[in-house]
Amino acid sequence: MRSDQHAKYWFDDGSVIVTIHRTLSNRDPEEDTVLFKLHSSLLARHSTYFGRALKGPGTDEWESVKSGNSRISKVTVTPGLGVRAEEFVSLLEHLYHDTPLSSKSPFNHVASILRVSSPSQLDFPGLHALARSYLEAMFPSGPLPFTHPDHLEEALALTTAYDIRSIRKGIYYSLVTTTDFETEEVGEEGKEQVNNRENNLANGQDGIVEDSKTRHTVLSPADVERCRRLMAGIVDHFTPILFTPPTTPHMACTDVFADKWMSLVIPSAISDGGVYKPLETLEFIKQLDWAAEGLCPACVREKREEWTEEQAVVWDKVDRWLG
Repeated sequence: MRSDQHAKYWFDDGSVIVTIHRTLSNRDPEEDTVLFKLHSSLLARHSTYFGRALKGPGTDEWESVKSGNSRISKVTVTPGLGVRAEEFVSLLEHLYHDTPLSSKSPFNHVASILRVSSPSQLDFPGLHALARSYLEAMFPSGPLPFTHPDHLEEALALTTAYDIRSIRKGIYYSLVTTTDFETEEVGEEGKEQVNNRENNLANGQDGIVEDSKTRHTVLSPADVERCRRLMAGIVDHFTPILFTPPTTPHMACTDVFADKWMSLVIPSAISDGGVYKPLETLEFIKQLDWAAEGLCPACVREKREEWTEEQAVVWDKVDRWLG
């Protein structure tokens, strides 16, 4: 077995050596590890896991090892917890103020800390809550149009693993409106990982499905089916709305819609897949200069209010379409 000291997080005045396995397999207890020499008081203060493990004899993870002329604590994190060495480094970067979490942190940094600080891994309650809040802020929701960062599949897996319901709906909508959400073709190993994730989620464990070659998170079959239902619901509901010119209390204004709707609305909606994007398409329609096309001020105001209400109707129906 090869054990490497971490180049950065090995402090001469550290009081505990933490061992993290390079891979997450339980098959080979002699596999390579990374060693970190850290400050036990810092870990125990913030982590329920380390607070317990550092109590000394009687805990499975703890042992006493020789370091120089003295003995210090050593905590070995078992592979079964799912802790990745690189994600533990992300956590340490925050704890030691090298790269603290903030509203400007990239998705990967937030996701890594969310996982490694979770109750099922190293259990840093305060840090886990902080990472969760930053993840939620990255993924706004409707009914007005919104923009999400990349990593939608991984973000959805995180919301499932950690029961972050506030952003799941918006992520499903983004998957349907901005991606080809069908299950990707992966090898037999990848298929096994997908099945494992379904089992993990059923057992309340962290389950991130990754293509073993690309480390790209893929959707589970259950999530793909939800996306299909959502797309079908959107199309069935929004198609007649989109392709039917509105009416107004004024015949002259109704005639404007009859004359202009097909030329102003439909081409853009078709070219941009607007039938699948009701929030965005309705916002586009609201922003058109209908007064310049001949609508009276009262009808402009009334129709924009109706289109805003329709955005809210669509957003409410997303829950039902997802099932």
